[in-house]
Amino acid sequence: MSVAEDPKETLKNLIKSNIVLYKDDNITRVNVLVADEYVEEFWQKYDVIITVGLGSDKERLMSLGGTWRDIVADYQVGVWTRDQTGISGQKMRWKTIREVTRIVNENMKNPSGILNWIKLAGCTDADRIDLKPVLYHSDIRVETHRYENT
Repeated sequence: MSVAEDPKETLKNLIKSNIVLYKDDNITRVNVLVADEYVEEFWQKYDVIITVGLGSDKERLMSLGGTWRDIVADYQVGVWTRDQTGISGQKMRWKTIREVTRIVNENMKNPSGILNWIKLAGCTDADRIDLKPVLYHSDIRVETHRYENT
């Protein structure tokens, strides 16, 4: 049996290969990192950090014999921004949320890799106003589906 592709990597690659963001001047491209986790040192090289992590995973049987299964996994896509030269953190967060939404919606029925389909399932804000500069953070929940035959 071959090693199955990691659905998280599929989602990360989908975002990484399709994201296009510009600074407040709408001319200069933003340096975006798509990673597994948030690390403070990333700000030295990047303007926007997007993290992808598994939130939950469940199986639904699709046939009586249990040979067809729908694996439903919720991934948290974290958007991290802050005020920087030429970038309003809140504005960039909103642009990034809209861009991730566009990518998911455009690739909903054919996200590539091991995933059969994906959809947006919610978004919440979790800003860190106790930090200076303020860290603007939102979690976008993306529901993914992959079908397996055993």
